[in-house]
Amino acid sequence: MARLVCIPTSLAPRHSGRALVRNHTMKRLLVILAFVPLWAGCHGLSGGDVTFEWFNLSTNEIWVTDVVGLPPEASAGRLMPSHAEAQLEVAASQFLEPVGIKDRIKIAWKDNGKEGWPGGLAVPGSILPGTAHQVELKRADLGIPAKLNSGRVRLTYLGTNTWRVRMIAGSGWE
Repeated sequence: MARLVCIPTSLAPRHSGRALVRNHTMKRLLVILAFVPLWAGCHGLSGGDVTFEWFNLSTNEIWVTDVVGLPPEASAGRLMPSHAEAQLEVAASQFLEPVGIKDRIKIAWKDNGKEGWPGGLAVPGSILPGTAHQVELKRADLGIPAKLNSGRVRLTYLGTNTWRVRMIAGSGWE
């Protein structure tokens, strides 16, 4: 047979409001600390943040066919003529890790005049029509370090086989 035991409320163990608040605050702190590494990774604090920006200020459409000295994924491909180095006219590649730059940077491109390539590249890997060009630049002359952790490298084709390459520190657009 079961017995019912009644304990007066004056004898029951009490939890103070302070203990509950401390426990709740500690849980919040642990949750926040768990998300700090995720936040740091999303904001580029864990590795790097390097962007290669490509612009074409000439009157002709060009196709960058090869880049040596930069990461292969930094190549721009097809560049349409634009009037300014503006955010809406950029072809860009972003790396969320430090990037190595070789001593010499070679850019090879094709220029097919004002008509460009109306259908794009018909067969992937096919040879593009147009005049082939190449330029070789020294990294030291450009003021670009051998290893980039952050910043932007802006490569601008000015026409008549002339490229302007510059390093822009920090983030955001000029």
